[in-house]
Amino acid sequence: MVVQRINEVFEKPVEVGDFVSDDEQASVEIARCTDSPFEGVTSYSTIGVFQCENLLTAENKELNVEFMGICDSRNNWFDGLLCTCAFAMIKGKVRAHPYEVYKDIIPIYQPNIDMKHILLIPPFSLNHDLGVIETDNRVITWLMLNPISENEYGFMQKNGYQKLIDAFVEANIDIYDLYRKSIF
Repeated sequence: MVVQRINEVFEKPVEVGDFVSDDEQASVEIARCTDSPFEGVTSYSTIGVFQCENLLTAENKELNVEFMGICDSRNNWFDGLLCTCAFAMIKGKVRAHPYEVYKDIIPIYQPNIDMKHILLIPPFSLNHDLGVIETDNRVITWLMLNPISENEYGFMQKNGYQKLIDAFVEANIDIYDLYRKSIF
């Protein structure tokens, strides 16, 4: 069901790759779709992370997630970033819910850029919504990786995630550019 939804929403052929953690304790499949939702960006989604316990419920059902993201197609390390978030979830080190911050993930791949952390947000910017998939005992949804800087994280801690999102909209940030400068 997850793969079917990804194929429907990404609207172009997807490539699927298998990734294994450095310690070989976890693996994840990543769907990749170039020029989706438009030319010059690539959409990604995990496949199978929803099978991991998330310790959250929705309507008396287990709430499970897949991670997704969209970035400039010239980026060659976003799939690794997605895998790192997925491996943390698979290994039970983190939970996943909207507006959770995974700290210091980006420096693993790019230590000298402004973006440092991942803010998980409800997906947007696709031509169609990934939505939710409901089964008898679980609800599966997607969370989008949104890179933020240390200063943006500090602003969010002080003012809340909605004020940060509003600041992003006002500054008209390029959400697909992982090399963007911090707005604060």
